[in-house]
Amino acid sequence: MTTEERTPGAGLPWQEVASPSSAVAAPRSRRTGRAGLVTRSLANTVDVVVVVLALAGGYVAVAATRFLASPTTFRFPQPEGGTLLLVGLGIQAVYFAITWAVVGGTYGDRLLGLRVTDDRGNRLRWGRCVVRAVACTVFPIGLLWVLLSPADRSVQDAVLRTSVVYD
Repeated sequence: MTTEERTPGAGLPWQEVASPSSAVAAPRSRRTGRAGLVTRSLANTVDVVVVVLALAGGYVAVAATRFLASPTTFRFPQPEGGTLLLVGLGIQAVYFAITWAVVGGTYGDRLLGLRVTDDRGNRLRWGRCVVRAVACTVFPIGLLWVLLSPADRSVQDAVLRTSVVYD
């Protein structure tokens, strides 16, 4: 029996059989195409769901703590809308900064195959992550600049020299 007969898919013109020498691929390029508005918006939608779930989890934790502290006089907390908004924005900024610094992207980014990089294609450092997270949380409309930018960059990307690229 020859090697071609033992290799699955060998001899079929539409399939390429990997040889042992091709198993060690060349390193992947650090620069890939930048993500556009639709992909980034979908990733941000997933991230908003994550933040809302974290906010809901925090509410349940506060309610449970209040119940355990005083079960006979317990009433569910009734935070004001402005308080919930500020806490939610704070959670979002912290979530963005930590995930960008630690893994290179939020859950939504990773789900859609995106990565946040600096101008050289490397993972962002903590300082830039924090500034970018605050900028994206306070000024989310800056994402729409992607529509006008020939380089598919948001206002935050242009100012901080960052990119959101396909991983």
